[in-house]
Amino acid sequence: MKQYLKLLMSREGKEVMGRNGSNLWLLTLVMVATFVSIAFSEGSMNYLRDKMEDPFTLWVNISRQTDDNKTSAEKFNAFYDSLGLLENKQKYDYNAVITSQYSHYDMMGKNTSDYSSARFFEHLNTRLIQKVMDEGNIVDGCDRKLDLLDDHTMGVIITMGAAKRLGYDESHLPAYISFKSFNDGADSLGLSLVEKEYYPVALPVLAVVHRLPNNVQMLSGNYLHSQLENNSSYDPFDFNSHKDNYLRQLVFYVAAGRESQFDEYVKTVIPDSLQTGLSIIEDAGIDYSAMRTWKAGTMRKVDFGDAQTPLLTYQDVANAIESKFTDRSEVCRVFNLETGDDKTERNMFLCVEFNSLNHISEFESFAKQNGIQLEMEQVHSKQNFDAVATMAGILSTAMVVFSIVCIIMFMVNMLQGYFQKVKRNIGTFKAFGMNGAELIQVYIIILVAIVLTAVVAALFITWSIQGLLPLLGIEKGGFNYLSLWNTTTYIATAVIFVSTVFTVIIFMVRLLSQTPGDLIYDRN
Repeated sequence: MKQYLKLLMSREGKEVMGRNGSNLWLLTLVMVATFVSIAFSEGSMNYLRDKMEDPFTLWVNISRQTDDNKTSAEKFNAFYDSLGLLENKQKYDYNAVITSQYSHYDMMGKNTSDYSSARFFEHLNTRLIQKVMDEGNIVDGCDRKLDLLDDHTMGVIITMGAAKRLGYDESHLPAYISFKSFNDGADSLGLSLVEKEYYPVALPVLAVVHRLPNNVQMLSGNYLHSQLENNSSYDPFDFNSHKDNYLRQLVFYVAAGRESQFDEYVKTVIPDSLQTGLSIIEDAGIDYSAMRTWKAGTMRKVDFGDAQTPLLTYQDVANAIESKFTDRSEVCRVFNLETGDDKTERNMFLCVEFNSLNHISEFESFAKQNGIQLEMEQVHSKQNFDAVATMAGILSTAMVVFSIVCIIMFMVNMLQGYFQKVKRNIGTFKAFGMNGAELIQVYIIILVAIVLTAVVAALFITWSIQGLLPLLGIEKGGFNYLSLWNTTTYIATAVIFVSTVFTVIIFMVRLLSQTPGDLIYDRN
């Protein structure tokens, strides 16, 4: 670039920035306001999009009619069959339909019990259940293991509230909780009972979470419900029927790091006459896949006797071990429960997972046509959420457009005032024969450099504010109120630069179309 152009650029650049850089600072503030608006808009929409895609929001629960007549049951089952048709899935935009059950059970934890509500789903490997196990919902300290979501698991997902009622806290999450199983004459088997004829049978905890659908305390599969309700071919919790298989096997879950302590203590409680045959086998060679828990550990089988060893001897050893290790998050006796087939009735609840809420009203009408009544509060809440999301999207777009328009108007007004002030200089430059294209180039470089400085400063300030908000605890459900780095920010930045260049060109072409005399003497 020619030397005189560099000198011109330096002098005119200072003039454009204003006294003490006032124009630059003012432009930076406008940019900050623009980028904060964009970041807030995008942060809000990210939060709404997450909620709109949340299976908790997209899940509609349809309960069976209260009457038990045959026509109602047939109608309900027929409606379930119709929901499986591809044409209906596409028309009403839902993803899957699963059945579920609801019940209450007396559960036991750390020396206390609670009558807990439970929801049981036909399948566990669904979007809804995976969302339940989401990192944002799972309690800190609990490992997230999606491979535990097997339809034949005997485990349960519980809430932190349920864990606290069972005697646990955030620093001591349960690996197992127990179902209080009634066994007639259980005391004669030598079992350590919590109540007369009630023995606590350990069920693995798949995860501890903050919330569950319908505000229940536990969640599992229909398979476990079938076993608990004795809907299977035989009762897996009947110790009288299974005593030889159950009570002659001493298998314990032992948390990682407690193995040596467990092994040493076991050796002290085995009768001297049986010490020679004692062996402690890790993982025992038995399939305990249905009894896996979220917490790392091993299954250790304590073997010391044979078929001739009395059952009470086994129970004395088991009771001694359980009395030593009372914390079931560390050591817990586990039974390889002999489960039966799942014979759960399918028509208690239907759960419809929607892809979006765009057709929830049409789906409600479809259900009514088939004689199925949806809960109006549930439908209206979905409709309201969809309406709010739509309005928020429109408002967000309007906010972004308004911010960009404001900054363009600011640039136009700033340039208009500036060029009005320096038009005599431009006339002088033309009079001395300076090329118009060179003048346009100079002013484009000056304005782009100033805008670039303002943009960089504004982005840094906005990014700093975004990083500061979480440190101050100002966030919503794990979402920052500001989300700066997104496509809208990049588009807005590009629009700002492009509009700056076009504005300079338009003003310069209009000025350069006048004669040097008109510019110098300010003749219109």
